[in-house]
Amino acid sequence: MFIHIWTPGIDYATPVNGLQVETELSLVAVKTGKNDFTHQPTPGPYDDGELHFTPTDLKAGLRYQIKPIERQLGLSFSVHGSVPTHDYPTNGFVAPGHHLKALYLGTAIARTFDPVLPDLFFHAEYTYVLRERLDIDESTKDVPRNYSDISGGLGYFLPANFTIGAGVFAHISHGGLDMDNINFITESQLQHHDQLLDEDFILAGGDLTYSVNDDIDLTAMFRLFVDGSNTRNANLYGLSASYRVF
Repeated sequence: MFIHIWTPGIDYATPVNGLQVETELSLVAVKTGKNDFTHQPTPGPYDDGELHFTPTDLKAGLRYQIKPIERQLGLSFSVHGSVPTHDYPTNGFVAPGHHLKALYLGTAIARTFDPVLPDLFFHAEYTYVLRERLDIDESTKDVPRNYSDISGGLGYFLPANFTIGAGVFAHISHGGLDMDNINFITESQLQHHDQLLDEDFILAGGDLTYSVNDDIDLTAMFRLFVDGSNTRNANLYGLSASYRVF
C-alpha cells in the first residue's frame, strides 16, 4: 500500500503586523499493495489495486505571530477551519480521508539557544481539533471525534544555507472506537469504523532544509512509526518547497 499526499498552499501576510492568512488543499493518491488484507466488513471502492487520485479537504484560517522577543523567542496562535471539497470514499483500506468538517486551534513556539549556542534552536506546536460528529444514527453521533496533534524538535543552522533537525509528532484521539472491543460496537459503527477510530500514534525522525536564497526553501524529511493503536504501522517520507512571491 502507498498513500501520496500533495498539499499546495498559499500564505498571505496581511497589512496587520504579524497577522497571516493561510490556505491549503490536500490532494491524495492511494493504491493498495499485493500483500494488503481485505478490508472488513466490506472492501472500499479504492481497494481494487488501481491508483486513485482525489482532492479531499480545503483548510483555511489565520495565524498571528507575536513580535519576537529580542529576536530569540517566536510565539504564534492560529485558528483554521476545514471542509470536504466533495464526496469521497471514507471506507476502505486506503480511504483517503474522513469527510468531516473541523476547527483547528493551535499555538507554536520556537527559540534559539543564543547566546550559548546561537545556531541551535527548538520548536514545538500544539493543535486541538474539534470535528463534527458522524451523523449516521445515534450510535455514531455518540462517538467523540476531537483529537490533538503535538509536534516538536531541535534544529541546527549549518554552513552553506543548510539546516538539519530532528523531530517527533504525536496524534492523540479524545475518544473513538477501539477495535479491540469490536464485539461491543453497533452495526452502523462497524460500517463506518474508519471515520470513528480512536486512532493514536507517535512518529519520530529528521529533516534537512536548504535555503536557495531569501525566498526559496527546499526540505526533505522522514518520520518513522514508533508506537500506536487503531492505526497503520506506516512511515512518512516527504519533500516540500516554499517560495516567497514578494
